[in-house]
Amino acid sequence: KEYNLTFSVGDGKNGCHGSMMVEAFAAKSTLKVPFQSVGKGQYKTVSFKFTAISARTRLTFFSSFYHTKIDDYGALCGPVLDNVKAVTAKF
Repeated sequence: KEYNLTFSVGDGKNGCHGSMMVEAFAAKSTLKVPFQSVGKGQYKTVSFKFTAISARTRLTFFSSFYHTKIDDYGALCGPVLDNVKAVTAKF
């Protein structure tokens, strides 16, 4: 079956600034989602279609970029992932 994977990528409204990237993997499909954080809790929602390759198909998310806060170099920052949905695609 074909599915539509939807999710939101953003920042934690914690003052982290800079480039972030989330990669989503579903079956044999991949989507790279860049996000430019200004540390104010902003986000964007993306989606893509994939075809399941077995009775169980793994969904994997990977954060490619990490950085630190401007005022605290010991605090790692990365993207926030939310509202993950995989639904059967309508034809």
